[in-house]
Amino acid sequence: MEKKILVYVAIGVIVAIIGVVAVLPSSGILKNMTSHNVNTPSALTSVLTEVKPIIMQDNGSSVLSVTNRDAIIQTKFNMTNPNDDTLIIEMLSYDVYVNGITIGHGQYGQKYEGASDSSTYLPLTQHNSELITNKAQLINDGNNPQAWSALQNGTEQIRINGTVYYSTHSPFAGQSYSKDFDFK
Repeated sequence: MEKKILVYVAIGVIVAIIGVVAVLPSSGILKNMTSHNVNTPSALTSVLTEVKPIIMQDNGSSVLSVTNRDAIIQTKFNMTNPNDDTLIIEMLSYDVYVNGITIGHGQYGQKYEGASDSSTYLPLTQHNSELITNKAQLINDGNNPQAWSALQNGTEQIRINGTVYYSTHSPFAGQSYSKDFDFK
């Protein structure tokens, strides 16, 4: 009988530890209990720090090539990390508009699902900027002849609208964030 009680106590302790590890970093309880100072261990610092949104800037879009069937548009994104910790850029997904009409999509990276599942994630160190150049291939489906004509004539007005996905994966917390952007 005593062995059963010990087993139940051990299971209860394990469940309690798992519950604390799973709930504590994202709950904000740790932020209220611990003061943020120079002597705080670095692992706790990432849990205590509020993450500021990434700063996105447009460094221009240009038409690299255009035919009757397809076009390649290159866009340069400048991303700045205003935080004291490294952020991981997982994916940049966007729509391409020509003269106000959606004509295609572009993407850099893929959603980060585990320790090394993403092949093109980009670490963005604290208070640093990174320029990402991405090419989107657009297919002429025949539904937007005015936009395609503007591309071919060089009179297009390009607008890029999308979302950047990033995270703060650390030993104690792995929060995911996103920020929308709209460049005209």
